[in-house]
Amino acid sequence: MFVDPPAGLVPGPVHVWRFASAAPDLLSDNERARARKFQSEAARDRFLTGRSGIRRAAAIYTGLDAREFVISQTPSGKPILENSDLHFNLSHSGGEVVAAFSAAPVGLDIESPGRSRDFAGIARRFFSPEEAAQISTEDGFLRIWTAKEAMLKLAGTGLAGGLAEARPGTGAGGSLSGRPIWIERFCTGLRIGAVASFQPFEVKGWFQL
Repeated sequence: MFVDPPAGLVPGPVHVWRFASAAPDLLSDNERARARKFQSEAARDRFLTGRSGIRRAAAIYTGLDAREFVISQTPSGKPILENSDLHFNLSHSGGEVVAAFSAAPVGLDIESPGRSRDFAGIARRFFSPEEAAQISTEDGFLRIWTAKEAMLKLAGTGLAGGLAEARPGTGAGGSLSGRPIWIERFCTGLRIGAVASFQPFEVKGWFQL
């Protein structure tokens, strides 16, 4: 599914990237200091892989040195590139670290089956009655959950924006607090994921680093 990126890659369509390895030397001093504070080695590795992957992918799009990028976050916590017009969003589950890049705002989420045994109870609590009624398997639950979270991450609110306000529907179209959202669902290995955008799109490339 994921291939090496071609030369001359430009932003525009949505691209999904899988980051398989870390390059700590590309990170800023603040990022390396932050990494050292993680108590879990797995969490630290995910952070290093994600941050260095964002920098490496952004360098491919722009031709800049990966160390030049300034990664910060909005007041609501959405990560952004301060010195680039590129938009991205990052998600991880287990050992998988995945990001979406686009010239326009984008949201992404991936999840692994087996993390919750009470997916039906979670659906009854956080989904609409119509959504909860659709769910008979954990995969079905995750298709809705990842779409909802991708929509909320697109808006920059995360789960604080309210799962009930994110209505992904059953096809490519949904709405967030009444605003139209477009969604593409995917699977990578055992993980289930979704990408969301405020405008019609399709994922035009699946790349790996």
